[in-house]
Amino acid sequence: MKELSEDIEQYKGIIEDFKNLDSSDFASAYTLSQVALITADRWNEIMLNSVKYAKETQYTKSEITSYCYQKYKILIKIHDICRMIYRTGAYEINNYGKDLWL
Repeated sequence: MKELSEDIEQYKGIIEDFKNLDSSDFASAYTLSQVALITADRWNEIMLNSVKYAKETQYTKSEITSYCYQKYKILIKIHDICRMIYRTGAYEINNYGKDLWL
């Protein structure tokens, strides 16, 4: 299942980027929020095709669906948190100036 292994690696990369995200780096937070949302959509698509993947692996449709849903939920949370970081940074720059982040 090379296709899913690439998705899992991408997911792990997003998790690592999120762990390393500094709350003052709102530009990176914006980019990460976009990537997380796009990847969440991909995990939703995988979930929809869980019957296909169950036939190709030793896992059941329910196990694959549950696994994908957990990944999806975490990615949506990352998206929301990164979006909040970005909005906070954009608000502070608009109201307090660009020197705040230097």
